[in-house]
Amino acid sequence: MPLLKNIISLTSTLWVVLNLLCGVAILIPVSILNWLIPLPLVSRGCFFLVDAIYRTAVKVDSFWMLKVIGIELSIKGELNTDATPVVICNHQSWFDIPLVQEIITGRGPIIKFLVKRELVWVPIIGWICLALNFPRLRRKKNNDSSLNDFSIIEKATKNHGIASGALLVFPEGTRFTELKKATQQAPYQRLLKPKAGGLKMIKQHVEGNTKLIDITIDYHKKDVRIWDCLRGDPKKITITIEHYNLAEIDDIETWLNKRWLEKDHILTGEY
Repeated sequence: MPLLKNIISLTSTLWVVLNLLCGVAILIPVSILNWLIPLPLVSRGCFFLVDAIYRTAVKVDSFWMLKVIGIELSIKGELNTDATPVVICNHQSWFDIPLVQEIITGRGPIIKFLVKRELVWVPIIGWICLALNFPRLRRKKNNDSSLNDFSIIEKATKNHGIASGALLVFPEGTRFTELKKATQQAPYQRLLKPKAGGLKMIKQHVEGNTKLIDITIDYHKKDVRIWDCLRGDPKKITITIEHYNLAEIDDIETWLNKRWLEKDHILTGEY
């Protein structure tokens, strides 16, 4: 039985990798063309191709996730699609990404991520980050890196809204583990402390009517490993969706801490 489970996980991994490779094979030439010929007509054509490639890749992964390995998504709340929302989500596993893509891109705009700069050096994933021009952060604690990260967020945010697309932020900055929670002395059972700096910067520069979509992913287990998810363990994942108007949030840090307390209650079954 363990052998069969590992074979399923390996097959799922190969499916995802081949899907990504096919997408990258088209994305890179399109991105190079857009860079070489910076004309509005060419840019619009390239964006149309990138959008189509992105959506196709999401559909292929979602088909495997939902129809082949049989994961059941229980969605609580309505997704009111907007062309350029900001999306925040708790972060427990690499599997969070295809889940959020299915929820957002499967029903609305494509997603851009704020990613760690180190991901650029990861084969395939790094190539996609470069081809799609994802904002790349250093995530270090020294002042120079922090200022650089804020300037990157500022630039990405100013461009947000020009074309259709969602901007995804994981406020915790890293995936949840019990060790990280203990190190942070986080006041939550199933979450790390959220960082408000990035969302504050985003609020300063996006348009006043920008919508904020808050997603809570509940795997119904503590130790979430992507290898297990790739074979359908857990079988049921609950997604809770909440909507806010970013301009109506006065104090981002206070609001974020309050939301994380509410999320923790959801994840621990206290609601």
